[in-house]
Amino acid sequence: MKRIRLENVNIDLREKLKNAEFKRLYELERAKVALAQKIAELREENHLNQADLAKKLGVSQQFISQIESGEGSNLTLKTLLRLATTLGRGLRISFPRASRGSSSLKVA
Repeated sequence: MKRIRLENVNIDLREKLKNAEFKRLYELERAKVALAQKIAELREENHLNQADLAKKLGVSQQFISQIESGEGSNLTLKTLLRLATTLGRGLRISFPRASRGSSSLKVA
C-alpha cells in the first residue's frame, strides 16, 4: 500500500480550496468542528459528563453528543448562550477581517 505524505495532502487541499463551493463547505465544517471541540473542552474543564450538562440545560444527552460531534444542525444562538452560561463563560462573536487566502476562524 502506498503511503500518503502529509505534504501531498496539503498540496491537494490547497488545490481544492481554489473551488469557491468547496472552500465554503470546508470553512463551514472547520467552524463546526472548532466549536464542537471547544464545547467538549469546556464541559470537561467543568468536570461534567454529557448527561450532567444535558440535565443542567434541560436537553437530552444525545443533543449534547450531536453538538460535540459537530453533527448538530439546530444549534441556535440562544442555545450557545445557555451553554456558555452553564459552563461559567460568556459568549463573544466577532467578525475580524480575513487575511487574503486564509480562514478567519478562531474559537477561543
